[in-house]
Amino acid sequence: MCCSHRLAEASAPGQLVPNPTEIVVGENLPDGYWLQAFYFHRDDLFPDLVGYGLGTAKEPATIMLYVNPKNQENGATGWLAVPIQIMDFPVAMAAVDLTGDGYNDVVICDRYGPSMGDLWPKDGKDGGRVQWLRNPGRRIMPDNTPWAAARIGNSTGMHRLNGKPGFLAMAMTDTEVVVVGRFTSNEHPQVLAVPIIAASSDLESPAPVILFTPQYSTDVNAGPTSWDESVPFPNQFRLIHDVKVLPVLRPDLDGILVSGREGIVYLYYNRSRGWASTVIGNGLAPQGANPYWGSGSVDIGRVLDDPVGYIATSEVRFPLPPAPLLTPTPQGFHGNVVSVYIKKDGAPKGAKSLLQSSNWTRVKIDDFGPLNAAQHTGTIHHVAVGDFDDSGIDSFAIACMGAPIEEPKNSGVYLYKPTDIKTGTFKKSQITNRSAGRLAVAHYTSKDRPVDIASISYYVPRYHTGPEAPSIRINPSVFFAPDAAAEIRAARLQHEVLLLIPRPKTLGLIGVVSMPLITVAGKRLIVYAVPPDVEVRFGPKDAIKVLYGDIVMKSTNGKVVQRTLAPERFQAATTRILSADGSVRAGADGAVFLLMEHMPDLVQGPFHSMHKLQIGNVFPAHTPADVQALQFGFTKVDQLPWASGGNWDKFEFYNMSGFQLVFGDDAMEKICHVQLWTLGLGETARFHIHDTVPFCEIHCCLSNGGTTTDGYSGMRWFPDDFPFDTAQELQKAYVENNSKHLACRDLEEHGPLWKVQPGGFRARPLLLPNGCVDYPFHGWLSSRFGDRQIPIDPPLVGDEQRYDVWLAFEFPIAAFQF
Repeated sequence: MCCSHRLAEASAPGQLVPNPTEIVVGENLPDGYWLQAFYFHRDDLFPDLVGYGLGTAKEPATIMLYVNPKNQENGATGWLAVPIQIMDFPVAMAAVDLTGDGYNDVVICDRYGPSMGDLWPKDGKDGGRVQWLRNPGRRIMPDNTPWAAARIGNSTGMHRLNGKPGFLAMAMTDTEVVVVGRFTSNEHPQVLAVPIIAASSDLESPAPVILFTPQYSTDVNAGPTSWDESVPFPNQFRLIHDVKVLPVLRPDLDGILVSGREGIVYLYYNRSRGWASTVIGNGLAPQGANPYWGSGSVDIGRVLDDPVGYIATSEVRFPLPPAPLLTPTPQGFHGNVVSVYIKKDGAPKGAKSLLQSSNWTRVKIDDFGPLNAAQHTGTIHHVAVGDFDDSGIDSFAIACMGAPIEEPKNSGVYLYKPTDIKTGTFKKSQITNRSAGRLAVAHYTSKDRPVDIASISYYVPRYHTGPEAPSIRINPSVFFAPDAAAEIRAARLQHEVLLLIPRPKTLGLIGVVSMPLITVAGKRLIVYAVPPDVEVRFGPKDAIKVLYGDIVMKSTNGKVVQRTLAPERFQAATTRILSADGSVRAGADGAVFLLMEHMPDLVQGPFHSMHKLQIGNVFPAHTPADVQALQFGFTKVDQLPWASGGNWDKFEFYNMSGFQLVFGDDAMEKICHVQLWTLGLGETARFHIHDTVPFCEIHCCLSNGGTTTDGYSGMRWFPDDFPFDTAQELQKAYVENNSKHLACRDLEEHGPLWKVQPGGFRARPLLLPNGCVDYPFHGWLSSRFGDRQIPIDPPLVGDEQRYDVWLAFEFPIAAFQF
């Protein structure tokens, strides 16, 4: 119902507003920085997630394991947060099995220090520490016992740990990078540690690239007993911000692609000649006083049978973990330019192409505007590839933290899909507009669909926090925009269905598209999208509820009738088709509407029993199987979680939720949420307001249990600022003497009941301080309300009972700005 029986306190600033196209893994986090897909065991089909923030000097960071509901028992539906360690200023991590028991351990670097200008040194403060956390073999430990930690080594400014997917994966950003792979030997996984700078505030001196090789006793399952340290590259590279591991020339050794001031560089080990490097591209050149140039984040895209088909990168700066500062200092490490490196004709496939820079051409494909002048920082913090459409050709996504905050387009996750890889042409779409600092690409929801994208907010107090409290979300691939959003698509959201609707103006020659949803109360509900100025025809007893745009028809008396989202304020109007031939025409913007098709073979009402109000699933055969299998039905409101306070106990009040409608392009703009309600004769849905979730609500009655003699059911509301008394709201005299009534007969809808802004607006809502719509106390009351004591116990039966059935449409506030 999304309502409050009493006016609640305004929502806390930054509260996460629900989005039906995403799965919330964790919300209201203290901060946000790192996120990684984590296969707890090598046989797991679905990964969990490990996520955390940088912490502060006073509050160390908690490393959290988020357990996928698919890896939980007892039919769990939510992600379970389990703390596994507490650390000072952790930055990057990777997953690898260091004990051979099949369980992935965690390699992680911490003790970075409060900022790039205040790094904790290796000597004295144990700074730049790299350690591994042993997987205990159980996701949930008694009393949340932390995972046992063992030291690998140290290097001041440790920032990245990264690697190839699976058991040899590790990467870091902003301070030190650490990656796991088999770089010089295939005997055991090794850890490559890459400090971002060698000392506090030193942006010029090269930082060493360090290799840690584990040493074992005869019992490998005990884990490494020590680590040998070597320095393959002591003074060649500066400001390395990202590292990716990939197969090298020989299948038993891995290579490394790094991004930093020297650009994109390929590092590899040759058994006969030792370590070597190739600069693939220099990235962006120095610009004025900006101390950051080259390349930031990097990843490698597969193109069919070529595992190194192209390189995706962000450029200009590299996201240092700018931990909270008492005195802010420049932290310019985030990019604002998106570029790809594509292969020239004749270039070899695979890692061989990385041995010569002449095989590659840089193509700039996007620009997010000028940098922050003071900190030389942009918004792009991470790049990650994935085959998001099972085409065999990787696309790539970028995480935008949202800098500057004044530019909404600079926040979120964007997907770039190659349309012509030879020319470096990509199609851009937005997956989410929430701040993102890091991406984790994996199959979280289904193995039968392409990979999903998980993201964590970039949220570092006193550096960049954004408008929302930090959270971790998953955007399932089923919701990503297709090449041409020219059809209505359906996806299951647990007990609801998400409908992705094409924008009417994009339909063009495709014409009208529709999808049947359910049958209920003698009607079949069908959603339509109609291009501008296109005519469609329906039956003489059908009705239309407009959800977007408008429709026009000529009534039997020759009058032209236009219908938009709702009638005028405090008025009711029919939704029936008024034209003699059943024709309606979409307006200049086209139309999205819900057809309420008359089904003569079904009971039309009045409905004397809830058994007569069965709901049929009529989704077509081409929709997903889980959508077709969804059993819709009414649930008694007193059984719903939000009604546990007892306000509706023993009321004949039922709910079916519902449908989420959004435009199926990259904007994912919400159209409305639709749900169904029923209420028994003589009862009330109770007066309420909507002060926790922002929306504008319109109701449309499918079947009214009232009569001309008894009066018709409908909406009642109290005058603005009336001192509403909940103790009397069940009393007939109090309600009728102090509230207004608007009947909604069969197939009638009502106009706005919310408070409207002054200045001549007809529907633009007045808002509460928390951004929700300011409503008077209002509610649906059935015919003969209060004739009997409420709740009516036992409930009316047989011919005495007549249920109201109505649809509730929750529109975004933006839909009523007139």
